[in-house]
Amino acid sequence: MEEAKTIKILICDDDPAFCKLVRTYLRSASEREFVLLEARRKVEIQDALDKGGIDLILMDILMPEKSGMEWLEEIVKKKIAPVVMLTGFGSEEIAVQALHKGAIDYIPKDHLSGDRIVGTIKAALEAWKRKQMEAEIKKEKEFSENLIETAGVVIVGIDLDDNTILCNTKTEEVTGYSKEELIGKNWLKLVYPVATRREEVSKNLKSCLDGAQVKAYDAVITRKDGGERILSWDTTSLKDAYGETRGILCIAQDITERKQLEQELKENRDYLESLIQESPTAILSTNLSGNVVVVNKSVEKLLGYKGDALMGKPVSMVISGHGDLEIVDKKDFPLDFVKEDGSKIPLNVSTSVQQFKGEPRGLIVTLKDLSELKGLFITPVSEVVVETEMKYRLEQGSMYLVEEEKPEKSFDVFVDSVKHGRPGLYISRQNPAIVREKYQLEKTPDIWLTRNKIPEENCIGPDELVKLYKTIENFVGQADDGVILFEAVEYLVIQNGFQPVLKFIQSLNDVIMVHPSRLIVVVDPLTLDVREMHILKRDMKTIP
Repeated sequence: MEEAKTIKILICDDDPAFCKLVRTYLRSASEREFVLLEARRKVEIQDALDKGGIDLILMDILMPEKSGMEWLEEIVKKKIAPVVMLTGFGSEEIAVQALHKGAIDYIPKDHLSGDRIVGTIKAALEAWKRKQMEAEIKKEKEFSENLIETAGVVIVGIDLDDNTILCNTKTEEVTGYSKEELIGKNWLKLVYPVATRREEVSKNLKSCLDGAQVKAYDAVITRKDGGERILSWDTTSLKDAYGETRGILCIAQDITERKQLEQELKENRDYLESLIQESPTAILSTNLSGNVVVVNKSVEKLLGYKGDALMGKPVSMVISGHGDLEIVDKKDFPLDFVKEDGSKIPLNVSTSVQQFKGEPRGLIVTLKDLSELKGLFITPVSEVVVETEMKYRLEQGSMYLVEEEKPEKSFDVFVDSVKHGRPGLYISRQNPAIVREKYQLEKTPDIWLTRNKIPEENCIGPDELVKLYKTIENFVGQADDGVILFEAVEYLVIQNGFQPVLKFIQSLNDVIMVHPSRLIVVVDPLTLDVREMHILKRDMKTIP
């Protein structure tokens, strides 16, 4: 309160003589300028309170219509102004009750003096000011505490001995400890039981105490249940009113899920890179400048270069004539490449523009050996014809489905055909030598579906569907009234998936329909679901 400020006082008393006495005393107080408002009746008091601007109220306990105690409760509740009660003789007990109800002080009327009333008013105003400041401080403290408590981040305060002095609900949630279990306990030992982790965090806290600027750092804490969480910490020193450091305030975000996601993304990225590296298809990638940025093992095998020899080099160095590849999507075009030994190799090339955020970033290039895409050329040969009647008569240009766990009936049908002069070809997972001996097939050619390359055998890998298709196409194009047995559908489905194999079989059907041959497909019905079997059956006939 400034000294020059006019103090407006409302005196509520129904005794005019007493009010006049109070006014006289206040006028004599030269160090203050007091303005005294008088109110004797209920309506006058209410009107003065409603107008506001009152700095202090002198309230007689014994007021007509509405007692002084009732007015006190209302004024205190509304926080209008400080109240000093005026009491008569023998009213000290009531005055004490008034103090409990919020009055700042009281003045016995029979002990009234100029010094007493001025002194009481001054003390009451100072007490009121102090009370308001305390209320404001309390409000700010409650706001700060509520802000800390409801914050969505971990907030921990520790003293110079690393003991916890404050923490919020989020800290309880993340650590699994209650506040009672945290407050007063050594924070570092509690949540960093692993010595190496504790020492590393302790260094950061010490640097903060020494005044150094500590960057945000990640640290793994151990929860009460033994689980671990990854937190990103920011720290700042706690100082008292004299600027002395008293502890450290630590604020952290739980980034466990984010770190786990980053790890999953890295693992997925590594997995995709491994898929590219291990892919049986030769794959390389270039940037927009045409320099090689990715080379897989199949490219190394196909061209004879080591990956490091091509990385960062223009792709034109391995293209015959040093031509460049256009940054466009383009499928299946022939192009001669140059191997490491200088020889040329004709390749089937497909390019796809790699996009990033809608902008071209480079080119993905797949390479296939044209000689492999052409398939094997197997000459149709007939077995020695037996002089018996043919048991199974299969229509030309048709595909037949045989459902059986082991290829027994299907081989009977196939052997019946080839023994009666039809040139045949069987495609199997079985060792051809065993099949030849078992069914006495001395001339009938075969294809062994295996990743192995066996000398003197026609071997095709299970993922070389194009090569297998071309081989069968070549065969039926040459065979007159031929027959083919294909008994490795399940193997191809396992290696390639059902949809690619279905497309493969449907493509074979297109070829068979326009040639005078027939194809027998063997499937174990227990290896496919009902829908898949139904799709296969739709374009095939059954053998009677």
